[in-house]
Amino acid sequence: MSNSNPVTCRRLAQLLRRSATLLLCFLATAALSPVLAESRAVVRGASLALDASQELYELNAKVEISLPEAARKGIEAGLTLRIVYEIELARVRGYWLDATVAQLEQVYELSYHALSQRYLVRNLNTGEQQDFGSLQAALEHVGDVRGLPVIDADLVNGDTRYEVYLRAVIDLSTTPAALEWLLFWTDDWSTTSEWFIWPLRP
Repeated sequence: MSNSNPVTCRRLAQLLRRSATLLLCFLATAALSPVLAESRAVVRGASLALDASQELYELNAKVEISLPEAARKGIEAGLTLRIVYEIELARVRGYWLDATVAQLEQVYELSYHALSQRYLVRNLNTGEQQDFGSLQAALEHVGDVRGLPVIDADLVNGDTRYEVYLRAVIDLSTTPAALEWLLFWTDDWSTTSEWFIWPLRP
């Protein structure tokens, strides 16, 4: 004679069926994520402008950053989004390889503060931090680059041809250890934009 409670057995069977259904749905979503859910970064425009009072060239740029819904939920769950702007200034040398004159990275981190329900953007180069009421507002702020110092004016020769390179690197794979399981089952949503290249005429 079995001592199993029929009610308990039925509940256990229902729980197992529900768990299996949820697991299948999750795996199906993960399998489709590379096709249906990709991050995107596009440099829409950029320029270097001379600030005569500071005697240096500053970068102004517009970068469009788009994240899939899964990545947005990941940020709300505790993941940190890192945005890196890679900037290079090269001297054009015709038949020879261009010579790099300056290289720098501007790095931001975007996270969600659950207690205040605000999105935090931290400039890792300066330590400055700002908060926003929505993720979209935070992304638009990061994508609107204004007056970023790049190179001293006295290092740029007026008789030389230069080219400026800019690209954006989006990374959501650096996470707390407790959340690594999430990225194990899903795409890491990282992406890198194409290089945006334009001439500099001192």
